[in-house]
Amino acid sequence: MKTLSLMMSVVVFVASGYFFVTDLRQTTELNYLIYMSLLVILMLICIVGVMINLPMILRQRRKVRTLIYNSYSSKRIPNKEFDKQLSIH
Repeated sequence: MKTLSLMMSVVVFVASGYFFVTDLRQTTELNYLIYMSLLVILMLICIVGVMINLPMILRQRRKVRTLIYNSYSSKRIPNKEFDKQLSIH
């Protein structure tokens, strides 16, 4: 779920950045200024979403790496039930 949220934040950021760049012009129309400010706010929300989700995903990957290292290392402490589940002799 966190990965999906991160991907959605990145996709929406890219899409809103695209529309921001393509619609960029120098004008003082109120509707245009409101539209551009909403795009900037949306991009800022996406940046916050990435900043929230990215550390959580990186932290989970470190835990998996530790489990794999500790489970198959030659210096590990044997655990009979864990070995039975994975057929390690």
